[in-house]
Amino acid sequence: MKKFKLGIIGAGTVGSSLIQMIRNQKKTISEKFGIELSILEIATRTPSKVSGLIDCKISDDWKNVVNNSDVDIVIELVGGTTTAFEIASSCLKNKKTFITANKALISEKGNELFQLSLENKAEIGYEAAVAGAIPIIRTIRNGLGPNDFEYVAGILNGTTNFILTKMEVDGLDYSEALKLAQDLGFAEADPTFDVEGIDVAQKTAILANLAFGRSISMDKVSTRGITEISSHDIQSALEMGYRIKLIGIAKKIGTKLLINVQPVLISLNHPLSAIMNENNAVFYKTNFSGSGMLSGAGAGGNPTASAVLADIIYYANRKEIISANIEFMEKNIFSSAEYASSEDESSRYYLRFTTFDKPGVLSEISRVLGNNGISISSVLQDESIENEPTTVLITTHNTNQVNLAKSLEEIDKNRSIICEKTIAFPIIENL
Repeated sequence: MKKFKLGIIGAGTVGSSLIQMIRNQKKTISEKFGIELSILEIATRTPSKVSGLIDCKISDDWKNVVNNSDVDIVIELVGGTTTAFEIASSCLKNKKTFITANKALISEKGNELFQLSLENKAEIGYEAAVAGAIPIIRTIRNGLGPNDFEYVAGILNGTTNFILTKMEVDGLDYSEALKLAQDLGFAEADPTFDVEGIDVAQKTAILANLAFGRSISMDKVSTRGITEISSHDIQSALEMGYRIKLIGIAKKIGTKLLINVQPVLISLNHPLSAIMNENNAVFYKTNFSGSGMLSGAGAGGNPTASAVLADIIYYANRKEIISANIEFMEKNIFSSAEYASSEDESSRYYLRFTTFDKPGVLSEISRVLGNNGISISSVLQDESIENEPTTVLITTHNTNQVNLAKSLEEIDKNRSIICEKTIAFPIIENL
């Protein structure tokens, strides 16, 4: 039986779960996969917290793990990009397989690491970097490998999906739902990374890289979070037959890619609209396999550790093959993508105007939209007191972001009718 010795760097929620999973599943892994895994060394900032979990070397210096000549596979679970990049680089230069759950590292430093991987015949596994326990990386790379992708779209952040669910189901406003998420441990004390869409952008870039076989620049991923969404938007969308979700989507327009992360109104008939609470899902469309969706737990200790362990098993079984023939290494280095512009895509839009209730407001809004080629589909105005602020909801027919932006800039400058910045979200009937 093949034996592989592991070094784990980082023993927080995911690391602790992984340690226990490897210990508890040792027999199952050997019976199913014909390999024996053992943890040789662990590096963590708090060695005392894991000393009772397993009998192995434990220190607070990651270099001890990377430089241990007996370690075959290094697992990085510290997060961030600075120290993690040092760990990954050192590991690959030492010709050790590198496994990570770090989406920031792969999305921002992937090209450099994949080049090191190739030069040193040492593979990189990152299944756990996107959508937790959902096996989307392997599905895109292997299961759907023969296909050309039309698009890949996902609910990829459990924190924001939980917040939007609570705003809908419990009628909470954004700040109340965020506080609940923080109290339950779904959101960090500083939630910016999640609520501003950065986390989803990194994951979407990784999926686009694999689905389309192109190197993705993070600065080309248009990113917008959920902080502008009100409970009024949530309920209005439902009444119209939609649910608001934060979705990352990468789609092909001709030979170019358009990659966006933003809140959208998605039809209640679409499978993505049914994904609630902290769950994640990825929906795709390909030329041969058609459309499909994978969903499940997108975060948490055990789901993420399960994805990490799956990578450990997969790449352990490949080590001898790769060391003998570099030609069998997975391809991770691609040519740079060409990007479509916002003018190349059209969509319907949901618009929320906060206006003064006085004659001429609706006609002025309609005039500006019409001058920019935007046709109105529906209008709904709240009951109000004359000359006091009120909410006007408008849905449009198809238009592009350029025409919409011109319209809203002109409308929002007219302070005689507009009280607050107008909010606009795309409407998606079908993906």
